[in-house]
Order: sequence, then structure tokens, then C-alpha cells
Amino acid sequence: MASQNDSTSRIYVWRSTDDRTFDDQQVIDLGGGIVSAPRIVVEPGGGYRVLWTDLGSGEGRSAALSALDASATVTSPTLADVRRLGADGTGLPAWASDVTAVPLTAPQYSAFVDEYVDLQNTGVDAVAVEAATGATVGDVRGALPGTVTMTYNDGSTKALPVEWDAAQIAEAAGRGGGTYEITGTVQQHAQRMVSDARADPHVFFNPDDGYYYLTGSHYGEPSNGRIDEASSYRKIGLKRATTLDGLADAPEQIVIDPDNGTVGREAQYPNTFFGWGGFIWAQEFHRINGRWWIVAGMNRGFAQTGGWCDNTVLIPYTGDTASIAAGGFFDESNWGEPVVLDGAAFDVTYFEREENGATQGYWVMPNGNRILVGKARGGDGVVPLLDGQLSTVYTTSQPWERGKQAPTPTDTDEGADQAVVEAPYMIEHGGRVYLTYSGGTVDKYYALGLLTAKADAPLTDPASWAQTPFPVLDTNDTFEGRLAADETKATKETAGTGHDSFVVDATGNLLLAYHARPYPDPHTATDPAGAGGLFDPDRNTWFQSVNVRADGRLDLTLSKDQEVAPENRTVVARVTIAAGPTPTPTPEPTGSASPTPGPTASASPTPSASPAAAAGRGETRSGALAATGSDGAPAALALTGLVALIAGGLIRARRRRAS
Repeated sequence: MASQNDSTSRIYVWRSTDDRTFDDQQVIDLGGGIVSAPRIVVEPGGGYRVLWTDLGSGEGRSAALSALDASATVTSPTLADVRRLGADGTGLPAWASDVTAVPLTAPQYSAFVDEYVDLQNTGVDAVAVEAATGATVGDVRGALPGTVTMTYNDGSTKALPVEWDAAQIAEAAGRGGGTYEITGTVQQHAQRMVSDARADPHVFFNPDDGYYYLTGSHYGEPSNGRIDEASSYRKIGLKRATTLDGLADAPEQIVIDPDNGTVGREAQYPNTFFGWGGFIWAQEFHRINGRWWIVAGMNRGFAQTGGWCDNTVLIPYTGDTASIAAGGFFDESNWGEPVVLDGAAFDVTYFEREENGATQGYWVMPNGNRILVGKARGGDGVVPLLDGQLSTVYTTSQPWERGKQAPTPTDTDEGADQAVVEAPYMIEHGGRVYLTYSGGTVDKYYALGLLTAKADAPLTDPASWAQTPFPVLDTNDTFEGRLAADETKATKETAGTGHDSFVVDATGNLLLAYHARPYPDPHTATDPAGAGGLFDPDRNTWFQSVNVRADGRLDLTLSKDQEVAPENRTVVARVTIAAGPTPTPTPEPTGSASPTPGPTASASPTPSASPAAAAGRGETRSGALAATGSDGAPAALALTGLVALIAGGLIRARRRRAS
């Protein structure tokens, strides 16, 4: 149970049958005051009693409950001792101020930890590889893996890229046979704002040109600029870069600007794009039936203010594949006349998968606080309109989907309660289909929800979808700057985390794009009436790495130190290069018929001093390489002036899991 943000007279009550998932939420109004620190106990003679502190008076309160659901009758509150929350013991995090100790059985404790304890990197798998005799720099580099496996406290793992020390690789190859330690640095995506004043982001990879792209709903003002309806949602802009992290600094180019008219047809359409204009909301780019399409909510006709999204439209790319590689997406003349897609006016997304040996597409859209899913028409060159009926797979059910009831810092000085379910996005990953959506009002109460289905489940059947019974990313995760480790220019503290998309990075991991506002919203001081609204331009795009927990749930809330613990950011690989055969010496002529053998050279390499040994002698060595012989002792090479011929060979690699 819990209070309602310590701001109303109501409490929440949930039930659990498995000690890990709490559902069947009930809201009970205790009749007055501001409820804080509630607790329910079972009465000896039957029924229940609820105890709490009234923040309005500072006094304790007590009342009897007939039941633990919305039908409960509540007696008039009486005075009681003030409720003091707290728990004894060490190990509690600094932020855990309002806590209560609850006895658990061992199975209950295990279930609770698996479900709710924050994910944390606890180790990294060891790396050991082998290279054949005569390995070159390229051979050694090729033997080393491109990723290392991080391990986590719930038993899950994640492969992350690693950058190996080039100087140490070259030194090992130059010295030949022996065992060497090569250090590497684990690579993580930057946690930073990637687009200023761009909401509803869509990030995607284009296999036709090998670039990553990023777009978002467009504001004419920067995030710290004035609130201006007339310049909001009037253009479609786009960035591209060869890497995901490169998108942050990539320049945005305008793809479609309806206010300037339709290219080549300005006389017919002087201030619209084929008759369509701003508002333009939440555009996405998808390759469907062999053609690229922009999917966007647009206004029919021209309206500088007071417009809205009348329909979702599909805008076809009319250029060929070669033109895409040349930057054709940024040429407005390559985009054709829009086609109306029925079902919803905005926030529509597309998903496809293989079914019975063929590609099947799906439209996913919000309408009336519901999420609808329907099949798309398929076939090469076919316009992908709806194929059949839409099915409702989800509708508003969670309190956090209603404005102020969302989990946020305790102040509730913005917005109003309003049920919102919108902005769905669907992706398949690791044998599951994930469907995220946004709930709550678009100010700081905006948050992300999650539905999950099996990869082969019927996607139009609501029974296929299981809900995570809490927001998977909300203001509580970001308002203290915990997910902004690499941001140096913008405000790290953010709120209103919503309207997301996912992309698979080069390593095969998911990356989340979402928008969020600075916290607190700076416009509350300059324009309190418009702050936090749709025309407040401070909805900015952020990137966040994603982990998949051992039970298959997506975790969108890891800080950089949780994803990779600081002590695990540098890894060491043991590289063994096979020693060459002992060379047969070349005899020197003596005038005798019997040759006199010369000295025999050792095949062991001359080791480079390890960093520790160099430090012990007062030396400074940058990137020093440690080497040992086959028995673990330092190897040595007696130089004889003879040249040893070393045969090349195949490289074998193996990984050894750290104990």
C-alpha cells in the first residue's frame, strides 16, 4: 500500500499472489486531510485498521476499514500516534528515508530481490586467446574479441564493445612466442542530450546507406527560448551519422517544410506540402514493402495557429536506393504525395516480423486512451494501408497514467489529473516483443509503460500482452541527474520521460531514445501558464542504454556505473602466442668434411617489464606489456645473431569465464 504522492486523502492498495507482482490496484479515500505514511493492520475481531499521519495537521490518524478495495466503508478518523517510518540496520541507501521493515520468508525475499532490486554490474568474464607462431599485429588484434561479457547481480549478462591497447598488441606481436596481458577499455554509449527542442524522437538504422538517423517533433525555438505556438511542429528535420553517439553532434537538416510550399508545385501548394501542413507530430521513418515512408500526424491545409493533427499520413520516398546513399532523404523533392492512414491522427508506429515464411507488418496506434494493433497490407510496392480491423490490446488501467498520480517528486504544482495512453513503440528482441507507451500528462508526469509478449504470440490479441505494473522510466529516475553522466552543456536534472523509440546498436544491444524536460521547468518562472505544455520547447531528446534482466524485462534505468562498475571498465586479456621451433644452426666452413655445429638460440621472447616491476625500479613506462614463459616465469632470449624463421599459423581464440 502507499499514499497518493503524500498529496491527497487517498491510498493505494495492491495484491500479490506470487510475492513479486502486485496488481488489482484499489483506491480508497480516507475522507479528508493529506495522507502520509499509511499502514494497514488486521483487526483481531475482523476487518482492518489504517493508521497514517495527516500532513495538514501533523497529527496521527486512525480509521477502521471494512474491506481492502474501493467498496470499503471508512469510519471517521480519530486521533492516533504520529506514524514514524523507518528501519533499523546497515546497508540502507541514503535516499531511503520513508521505509518500513517487513518480515519476509526466504522464498519471499528471493522473489522480491529478483523483481525489484536495482540491476548492478558485478563482474566481467575473463578473456584468454591464442595466436599461432609468427602472429602479426593484425593476427593478434583479430584474435582478441570485439566485446566482453559483463555479468549482473540477477544472473543476466550483456556484451559490450572493448577497445584493446594498440601499443601492447604491437609489442606482443613483435616479441613473438609467450603469454602477454593486453588491457582493454569497455565502451559505453554516452548518457547525454542528443537533440535540443526535439520531442517524440525516432532513431533508426538505414541499411541502404549504413547510417543511423534521428528525427523528432520540431520546435522553432530552442529549449530555453520562448513558448511560441506559431513556430512549433511545422517542419520535419533529420540527422544522420555513422555511429549512434555521433548523432549528438550531427547537424540537423530539414527534410520537409510545408510553410515554403511544395517543391516544384509552389503555385498549387504555396504554403503546404501537397495540401498538408503543421501541426506535424511524432514522425517516424520506416522501410515497408520495399519503399521508405515517413509516417506522421499532419494538419490538413495551412494553419499558423489553432491547427491540429487531422490524420496520420504516409509520405513515400520516390528516389532509388543509390540516391539514399547520396543523402537523398534530405532532398524534399524525393518525397511524394501523402496517403491517409486510417485509425489515428498521430503517434502511429510500425512493426514487422516473419510469419509463416513471409514478412507481416503491423500498425500500432493510440486512440481514445487505448492502444490499437492491426495488420498492414503487404507485397512489394504495395501501399501499406490497414488490412482488416484494428484490435484494442490495452487501455488505461494504471494510476500513474493520470497526471498527478504519476510517481514524481513530492511537489504537485503542475498539471491536472488526465488519463493519457499514447505514443506506442514496438520492437522484437531476444525472443520477446516489447510494446512501450507513454502515460500521464505531457509535463513532468509523463512516463513510460511496458507490455511484453512472446515473439510468436498473436499481436492483435490482448491476452498475448503482459503488463509491467509500474512505469519503467519516470521522473523519479531522472530528476536528480542520475542518467546524465556525460552531459556537459544542458541541465542534467530532467522530468517527464516519455515518447520513446528503440534501435539495435552495432553490438546487438538496445538503445532507447526518449524526450524529457529540464527539472524544474525553467518556463515556470517566465511563462507559468504555458510551462510544461505542448508548446513549451524544452522537450529534448536523450539516449539511454538498455539492459535485459534475467526474467526478460527491459531495464531502462541503469546509470553508467550500474551498467559497468568503475572497477570493471578496464579489462585484461591473456594472449598466448605459440613459440616457434628451435632453429637448426647453419654450420660455418672449417675446411673439414665434418661441420662444427654453432650455438643454439632460445625461442623464448625477451619480456617487457611489467608496469609493477617498472614502478618498483622508479621507471615510468607507458602501456608496458607483461610477458611470461610457458612456466609462468619471465621469458628470456639469448641473442646469437642468427635469424630464426618462424612459420605462420592459424589463430585460435577462447574465452575463460572468471570465477
